[in-house]
Amino acid sequence: MSEINPLSNNLQNQSGLEGNSSLDEPKLTAKKTIYFHRKKFYTQSILIALALICIVVLLGQLLESGFLAAMCLLVGIFSMPVFSKELRQDKNILLGYFFVIGLHEIVAFTNAYLFVTYGADFDAGHFQKLSEEFAVYSEWKITNGAQLYTQMLGLVYLWFGKSHLLGEQLSILVFAFSCIILLKIIRLCGMASYKNLSLLAFGALPTMVFLGSVTLRESYQVFSIMLTVFFGLKMHMERGIKKFVFYLIGFILSMVSMCLLHRGLIGYSMFLVPLFLVWSPTPSKSFRYVKKIRLAAFIIVPIALVSLIIMSDKLLGMETYTRLFSRDGLERISRIRLGPILTPGRTTYGVPFDISSLIMTVYSGLKIYVYYLFAPFPWHVKNFLDVYAFIESIFRLGLIFFSIKYWSNAVGSQRQILGLMLILYFSITLLFSIGTANFGTSIRHHMLSWWIIVITGIPPLMEKLNFIQFGKVKISRKEQLKPL
Repeated sequence: MSEINPLSNNLQNQSGLEGNSSLDEPKLTAKKTIYFHRKKFYTQSILIALALICIVVLLGQLLESGFLAAMCLLVGIFSMPVFSKELRQDKNILLGYFFVIGLHEIVAFTNAYLFVTYGADFDAGHFQKLSEEFAVYSEWKITNGAQLYTQMLGLVYLWFGKSHLLGEQLSILVFAFSCIILLKIIRLCGMASYKNLSLLAFGALPTMVFLGSVTLRESYQVFSIMLTVFFGLKMHMERGIKKFVFYLIGFILSMVSMCLLHRGLIGYSMFLVPLFLVWSPTPSKSFRYVKKIRLAAFIIVPIALVSLIIMSDKLLGMETYTRLFSRDGLERISRIRLGPILTPGRTTYGVPFDISSLIMTVYSGLKIYVYYLFAPFPWHVKNFLDVYAFIESIFRLGLIFFSIKYWSNAVGSQRQILGLMLILYFSITLLFSIGTANFGTSIRHHMLSWWIIVITGIPPLMEKLNFIQFGKVKISRKEQLKPL
């Protein structure tokens, strides 16, 4: 029968094969799906591994270049109000802080990645180059001044990478600390009525913005001087021997850091020590009102400071400072000034120190000081930078005038504090006028004393402007004087 019906058998076999193939199709589909997912997983794993390798290499490059450390400092600078009560106490102060920091950051990034900004080409570029070389060779020497600054900056580059932006962020970080100390000193001096405008005048001055955002020492010098004055004021405004000793130690350490940053400030420190130890916020008519502990410090600290200078003179080879106190000190000052005067330059005002007679010594000394404070004069103005320097000198003259006027009208503790601040201003400007012979350099040096006349001059200036615009504005003496 099977031979009779072969067609039926073939049909049955074909149907059986079709049934088996239909049963095998899900298995084949599952195998293909598993194979596809495995292949996709392997591809994704390879891509993820390559991405991780790229990220690790990029992070390593960022660490070596110092860019990551610079970004961490950037975040810390803008986060400063979180840690400082002085910056977050007022909305206007907070906005003012972000504004001045923003200006500094714009200059820093522009100078690091776009083009060289004003003031960042000569000394700043030289410091950057020397610091990068120190990071490579690491030849540490016991020194101070500019060489110490390049070594400290070189150590940072050695640890975190050679980055121009990193060096600039360090300067801006120190400037941010200076803003906090400025507000603290304003509060101690009882001149908090216009503290937000004082912060803007201090931080938004173009000289502070352009020269305080690059790898120069000025930001560090300003901070160390402000910190010294802050601790000096706290010594007298906090009661108790323990607090006095604590702030005295802070005062001495700040002063030492100030001396290490600039050799010229070593002599200035010898003036600050007796000034702050004898000065009192309350008026006194006799030296016998000075407290015994301050008298002891007045005797001990200068002796220690002179010993330190003698030791540094031997270790660092700074014979200049001991010679200045000898008989030929005036002749040495005259020779120091002669070099910059003979150097040709557009901004050189060329006023020699004439010691031929007593009258000429006094006259030339006063002329040097006036030129240092207010140059360039109208006949010196030749380009845009000269115009700016002239405007800044006019602004400086106005703040000095209002500071003196404010002091002359003040009474009691307010008068004592204002008098101290004016002594600090005129003494430090007198010191730097000795070795300065051009108004290009004097603009940089004025950064060290600018904050003083901002504190003392902005309140009376704003009161005068309010008087002109709105009529007489009366602020009680009690409101003006708000000590800590």
